[in-house]
Amino acid sequence: MISLPFSLEQLPVSSADESLHRIMQDRPGLVPVLLGDADVFSVEWAECVDEFEDPDAILAEAGTIDVDEWFAARRPELAHAEAEMEGSLKRFNAIWRVLILPYDALVLPVRLLRWAVTGTRPALLSSTPFDIGPLGDDAPQPASTVETLKAQLAELEFSGEGSDEELREIRDVIGAIETEGTGHRIYPDPIDYLTPRHGDTLAAGLIATDAPWKSAAWLQHGTYATSVPKPVLVAHCRWLWEKYGARIITASTDHLGFEVTRPPETEEEAREILSRFFVLCADEVNAENRGTDGSSLVGVSRWWVWWD
Repeated sequence: MISLPFSLEQLPVSSADESLHRIMQDRPGLVPVLLGDADVFSVEWAECVDEFEDPDAILAEAGTIDVDEWFAARRPELAHAEAEMEGSLKRFNAIWRVLILPYDALVLPVRLLRWAVTGTRPALLSSTPFDIGPLGDDAPQPASTVETLKAQLAELEFSGEGSDEELREIRDVIGAIETEGTGHRIYPDPIDYLTPRHGDTLAAGLIATDAPWKSAAWLQHGTYATSVPKPVLVAHCRWLWEKYGARIITASTDHLGFEVTRPPETEEEAREILSRFFVLCADEVNAENRGTDGSSLVGVSRWWVWWD
């Protein structure tokens, strides 16, 4: 196993947020990043990092990158690649639809019975492996999270597959959303995302550097570190820090969590942030995908960015 390039410190789960900010305030020159359970993180590091690249070399190269120019140059390439991919997926889906029709005809009576019992209209045709919905203003809009959860709850109750605890949790989530008006998107707080469900401590990596954005050069155990050149990710983090005061506070193999002191005030700004993350191969940002409006970033001080 490659030795960790920074020290770890155990923080109590019950006060992880406060402890993180206390380190930021009281220990200048150290950038703390929460990494989850220390044992799990150590295993992830051993499995994912075959060669640790020199952070100073990454930072030096990042300093030569104009991120505005870099992203502007990649967008046409990305659009062309996505158009080609969409065409291929549509052809595959058409073949799949023909092959699956006998199955859909067989299970149609069951789906109609479920509709009558639950009152929720099911999909009468099986979804294709790569669903590509119609685009434009007239495209059907996705159901809200509450509607989706209610449909799932009804299905579990009807089938008898859900335990009492699972059903209670779903009802509690539905009630919280309806009471608090959290809208149609649910996404985790980045600290909650990696907090161990069993255990009292969280591991914080203490990275010795003079600016929060530079910590990205040390975080080489995640999908984000292999999806794009590491200097580009670091340069992007520099842009986020300088423009929005966004600093990395959590990291795992599939996500980075940011705390933001000057979040975007308009959806136009938010869509630009989304676009840049998606060019960096991220799959979700605060549960938003390609083509969404960016509203979950406007005025929001925590971002959860996920790579599949």
